Amino acid sequence: MFYDEVPEGPPDPIFGLSDAFHADVRPNKVNLVIGIYKNEDLQSELLSTVRKAKEEILKEDLLADYLPIDGSKALVGALGGLAFGDLWESLEERVYGAQTVGGTGALRIGAEFCSAFVGKTFHVPHPSWPNHRQIFERVGVVETYPYYDRSMRKFDLSAMLSYLKQLSPKSVVLLQGTCHNPTGCDPTPEEWKQIAKTMRERELMPFFDVAYQGFGTGLDRDMAQIRYFAQEGLEFLVAYSCSKNFSLYCQRVGMLFAVTSNRALKSRVGSQMKRVIRANYSNPPAHGARIVAKVLGGPLRKSWVQEVDAMRERIVSMRKKLVEKLSSRCKEKRFDYLLPHQGMFSFVDLEKEQVARLIEEYAIYLPDNGRINVAGLNSKNIDDVVEALVNVMS
Repeated sequence: MFYDEVPEGPPDPIFGLSDAFHADVRPNKVNLVIGIYKNEDLQSELLSTVRKAKEEILKEDLLADYLPIDGSKALVGALGGLAFGDLWESLEERVYGAQTVGGTGALRIGAEFCSAFVGKTFHVPHPSWPNHRQIFERVGVVETYPYYDRSMRKFDLSAMLSYLKQLSPKSVVLLQGTCHNPTGCDPTPEEWKQIAKTMRERELMPFFDVAYQGFGTGLDRDMAQIRYFAQEGLEFLVAYSCSKNFSLYCQRVGMLFAVTSNRALKSRVGSQMKRVIRANYSNPPAHGARIVAKVLGGPLRKSWVQEVDAMRERIVSMRKKLVEKLSSRCKEKRFDYLLPHQGMFSFVDLEKEQVARLIEEYAIYLPDNGRINVAGLNSKNIDDVVEALVNVMS
């Protein structure tokens, strides 16, 4: 009676494809869909440092009480230092941090806060992670700004700045801090400075989404643009995810930072953030937060940095091999546009019909926009993937 008029919802564009992949019985199928780091054996194993931290925590006699509404203070300090580096000591008095349920939770809490106190219009890059639109549509109006020039196969600074310059003050602009999903194309440091200048002049609200620190050019260099915004005195939000660089996908560890101008504003912003969190999930879980804080706050940190570096180096290596093999097999096309891409994802120049052929004829799964998860490649499947790509592009 009550549910008779409920229509069937469309499948999620990413998880729906993953479900189809798992249902596929072909033996040589390849999953280049979902944003999970895979090792050479295509396993999403727990980092050894994270496993050690988890084992140590299990031996400790920890209280079973609720965390505060805004989560673990130890996690705020640990991730604050990781995200803002040497600036954290001077920034801490004006940066409010709240632990959230993953990076998605941080985006949602930040979106609700912005809708209530900043602005109800959210501008997201085109293209972007599909869930960005769904999150912001729940609390406001979503519009897209030009980010990627498909004909030039690169980030389009001119088009983005032209768009930003016509926005009304207090418009909220989503910026992917590093390793853009889905294109792999990031602004250069100089381009980030121009973006910051324009956003300051137009009084726009930057809202950074950071899900891949360490997967681009290094843990510190990946955050240089966010630290630059802070040094320049801009007020902004940062949604941070620990899923990828700590391999804590199922633990849902995230953080929302609000960079304000002074201590009084930090307090007021924090009081309202806590009201939003309380109405959503009351308070966050403790286990994953304790793991991250232990890794970053003790002797495990050095080994963790080495593990993150190794993950990044494997991704870079596989992207390079992909370009080399495609260039060797298909000499009439250029593939070097893929080399500057950062992080797990790259846009391969494919049409929807070609992607459909990859799935139907070759059991190679990827979204219909041509985004591939480079970490889904290894020495055993890369030749098959290259052969299939060449065939559908011929």
